[in-house]
Amino acid sequence: MRRTLSVALALGLLGSWGIARAASNPSYAASTSSESTDAKGGATLDTESIPELALFREGTNEIQVMSGALFSLGSGGGRYTFDEAPTILSWGWMLTTPKGNGIFRGNVEVLVDLYASGIFAGPMSGNVVVGPNVFVRYNFVQPNWRIVPYVEGGLGFVFTDAYTVSGQSMVGQAIEFTPQAGAGFRYMLTKHWSVNAEALFHHMSNADMAARNIGVNEVGGLVGFSYLLGPE
Repeated sequence: MRRTLSVALALGLLGSWGIARAASNPSYAASTSSESTDAKGGATLDTESIPELALFREGTNEIQVMSGALFSLGSGGGRYTFDEAPTILSWGWMLTTPKGNGIFRGNVEVLVDLYASGIFAGPMSGNVVVGPNVFVRYNFVQPNWRIVPYVEGGLGFVFTDAYTVSGQSMVGQAIEFTPQAGAGFRYMLTKHWSVNAEALFHHMSNADMAARNIGVNEVGGLVGFSYLLGPE
């Protein structure tokens, strides 16, 4: 009986000490509550320390390469098939660090890219489209997720020799403007490397700077990879 009372008293004192420490040291309570338990009952890393997400913070740069196909929408009334196979090389800057909770937790990124494409179907088949773009992207960065969805929008201009093809009124001059919008995701393979996939809407026209300006509307998909620069 005496031994049982002694053990109970010791456990009570240890519990009181733990409660007092948590109350007097908020950081201690926060650090213990930020840990989660895996399926085997072991504590996982703090959610802000997941290696695969560590570089989604202000100041991080990345290199991205994407390639795929874009297919024109509509025909008739001066519109013709205008299908492209672009390759896009991008340099990105993370402008913010992910904060908060919920599905909208994430960060803002700006990307500058070089768009280079060949036209593989239509009366302009064999011609090229080349130029720079600037995109603003929002990455939905969730704790413990290797998948990072994103949405983006951008604007740029391109040089194309498609305007030299007679019998079309879609492209009227060598320089055309290209507003775009897309959505996709990346899967983090490591802290630095990811594979990416996205759907893209791509428009091309010249804002009535030339007599021919019906414009080109395209949708399609891109796949590629990214490398986030930063310390090991």
